[in-house]
Formats: sequence, C-alpha cells, structure tokens
Amino acid sequence: MNEEDIAKMSQAELIFQIAKTNVNQEKRLKILEHRMVELEKKVKDLTEKSMGQYGCSTLSAYVNRKKLPIYVSDISKLAHDATRLCKKRGYPVNKVSIERFQPVNVYPDFILDELLNDYINETNRLGGAIMK
Repeated sequence: MNEEDIAKMSQAELIFQIAKTNVNQEKRLKILEHRMVELEKKVKDLTEKSMGQYGCSTLSAYVNRKKLPIYVSDISKLAHDATRLCKKRGYPVNKVSIERFQPVNVYPDFILDELLNDYINETNRLGGAIMK
C-alpha cells in the first residue's frame, strides 16, 4: 500500500488496516514464540542426551581418573570404538583443545563406562600398561 492509497482511506478504513496489520503481527509473534519454546526444549533434550548424568571426558582423562589398566597401544582403537558407539546411539562427539595435542574427542562418561568395562572383561589383561 502506497501513500496515495492511504491518503484516500477514511479514518475507519485506516483503523481497520492498522488492526489487520496488528493481528497479523501478533499471529507471527505467537508462531515465533512457539518455535522458540520448541527449540529450547530440543536444545535441553540434546544437552541432557549428550551430557547424561555423568558428564563427559576425554578417553585419557577417564582412564587416568579411574586408574584403569589399559594398553597404550589400544587407546586409538578404543577412541574409534567410542566414537562409533556415540554416533550409533545419537550422542555427539565434541572436541576439546589440549596444550600438547591436536583437538581431542570428548565422550559421555556412560559410554566410556560401558566401553572400557567391556574392554577389561573381554581382554582380561589386568596386568597391562596403565596409561600415564
């Protein structure tokens, strides 16, 4: 609508046009508010899913914290297994920068619990070199 059309309108028509515009804007605002609430729920769900109730750790930090007997030569394979397991179950694999290394993957602790418990039980190598 241009200025000429607006100038030809009666006061009632102008009020009606303004009201229509306000109604349309309110509808769009409600839609956006609803979408924002849904997105916030999704972000919360994804955050809870990625963090679990245990938090996240690098493989090295987890092994050191739990004092697990893991062969250093198996770390790379275990990291690949952890990544694969996370992707299979829909958990994100994040990265963290560590001074001496390239960015390192961070996994949910419950994934590492499962993976390393299986590793220790399957290999039965309790006398292995503990990573330092």
